[in-house]
Amino acid sequence: MKRVEAGLLKGLYDLLEEEIFHYHLLVEELKKESEHLRRGSVDSLTESLQSLEIHAATIRKVHESIQKTVAKTLTLLSPGEAERGLSHLLAVLPPEDAATIKSYQNTVDGLKIRMARINERNKTYIKESMNYWKDLVSLLTEPLAESPVYVQNGKKSVSGSLPRTLNRKV
Repeated sequence: MKRVEAGLLKGLYDLLEEEIFHYHLLVEELKKESEHLRRGSVDSLTESLQSLEIHAATIRKVHESIQKTVAKTLTLLSPGEAERGLSHLLAVLPPEDAATIKSYQNTVDGLKIRMARINERNKTYIKESMNYWKDLVSLLTEPLAESPVYVQNGKKSVSGSLPRTLNRKV
């Protein structure tokens, strides 16, 4: 492998490591977000959401740099190649370099799975909390269908479809 290609590959490795680093930070911030949700800390939750957005933006920038580096490397290694994706680069690299990049990809995929699980737990918690509060508020805003008070002698009067004022029972 030529010196230029080796330099591009080293740069790609550095970018992949940076991407993994920021994914780790994103996972940790998602864990903090979970804690803030459960504690009900609005200010901390707002800060956490802002931090999540910063990490996501950084990952997008790094990912764009990775794509550019992959395209440059493919141009040098396989000038006739029309596709410029990472999977095409793996096909033209020596096996040890391809294995290294595949390892980076597997790490990122694992981090994405962890993020999805944490997000799903957070969504479930939010839905359950919203249902809980909805049920509490409905007790105040919606009248009960039946009276919660016990009736005399433990017997309820059978009410037909007629309103009480039109009921002929005395």
